[in-house]
Amino acid sequence: MTRRGRVFVLSAASVLFAIAGAGAQSDIRAQIFRDASEARTRANQVNADFLAPRSFERGTAAYARADNLFSHQKPLDEIREQIRLAAQNFTQAVEAGKTAQTEFAATLKARADAISSDAAHLSPGLWDNAEKILLSAAASLEDGDASAARKEAAEAHGIYKSAELEAIKLSLLTPAHELLVRAEKLEVRSTAPETMKRAYQFLELAEAMVKQNRYDVTEARRLAGEAKYEAAHAIYLHEIISQMQEHTTTFEDAILLSETAIGRIASALNTRVRFDGGYEPVVQQIITAVKSRDSARATLAENFRHLRTENAALHRHHASPEPRSGTTKGPSPDAARKAEEEQRINSAVALARTFFDPRECAVLRDGDNVVLQVFGLTFSPENSALASGSFELLSKIEHAIRLFPNCRLAVEAHTETGENETLNQKNSEKCAATVAAYLKKSPSESPLIDSRGWGSSSPIAESVSADGHARNKRIDVVISPE
Repeated sequence: MTRRGRVFVLSAASVLFAIAGAGAQSDIRAQIFRDASEARTRANQVNADFLAPRSFERGTAAYARADNLFSHQKPLDEIREQIRLAAQNFTQAVEAGKTAQTEFAATLKARADAISSDAAHLSPGLWDNAEKILLSAAASLEDGDASAARKEAAEAHGIYKSAELEAIKLSLLTPAHELLVRAEKLEVRSTAPETMKRAYQFLELAEAMVKQNRYDVTEARRLAGEAKYEAAHAIYLHEIISQMQEHTTTFEDAILLSETAIGRIASALNTRVRFDGGYEPVVQQIITAVKSRDSARATLAENFRHLRTENAALHRHHASPEPRSGTTKGPSPDAARKAEEEQRINSAVALARTFFDPRECAVLRDGDNVVLQVFGLTFSPENSALASGSFELLSKIEHAIRLFPNCRLAVEAHTETGENETLNQKNSEKCAATVAAYLKKSPSESPLIDSRGWGSSSPIAESVSADGHARNKRIDVVISPE
């Protein structure tokens, strides 16, 4: 270009930048840089920065020079020349990147697997080494040395696989390993050697499973979880045993403590257990109680299924046309509804009985009413307040009442026969009022709760039953379904 022509171009560019505002300059830039920007986008889509590093780097440098010239309002021909170089190199990078994707397909798959296992964070040493070698392989391929490129890619492939395996092992096994390290520092082997041994065995099995099949780690994860549990269990045992040694706890104390825990389980199942025959009879008794409760619930579920079937038949009967004169009619709607309600109440009674130990409460039918005959509540002799041990039983009573929605409740208290019947009457009234007040506080219960004390006027058995329990001293919760 002549000096005169160059001066003209420079003057035109200067005028263009001078008259354009910030928004107009942005539009001008987008138009001038369009080809290079589109080529760079295509290069990024094939990961050319990694798979064609030389071409991509040259394109990036030319793009940066063009950007710098534009920001300093340099001549347009200089800007366009750098844009042309940038677009040309980015286009070359796209082609080189596609070639690398084909040549390095297996290595790139190994790299993707390593990424999915978070190898970059869990195994940074191996990951960085593999990245460095694959980048060198890509550069060799760009330079036309395909043999060297394939050799380096194969080396990177092996390192990626090692990084992936190490990352998987660390993610699965680290929690258990860290607990075992802590256990070793606490010298847990001295107090819980067998539990520690099991933890190490599970950890070794988990590691072997990962090596065998790193892409299906379900069993390895389970084994690693067992190893973690046993390690934590060993630490817990160590702490308990150490405390026992420090405080001179006896074997008897330890056994009684375990019996208390098992007794709580039995209590939740409304089962009273005795340990004079050891643990095995108690375990069998608890298993029997669980099976009995499951059986009762299964029976109740079956009853409800029958009830739904009967309801469906009843609806079909009502929906069908009136029978002709002389034909046999089915049950009246009132009779059907009554039978349906009777079935529902019987099913609810069957379920309520599973809530209680027979020694603490009996669930009875009294005509249309249901009676919870409660023997297990205890009261303070001074003010008839409920004793703290009664609230678990009260909770069961609440759950039983909820089986009978829209009902009226009456709480009736009874005492054993005594010399002072007047005092018996007053005490029974106080106890009935205490239980009624407790039930009224439950928002799910009916507010229609009456209370009455009967003293000793309504006995149900001899003063003391054959099993040594006072059966007349009781609370009757009378449930009257609406």
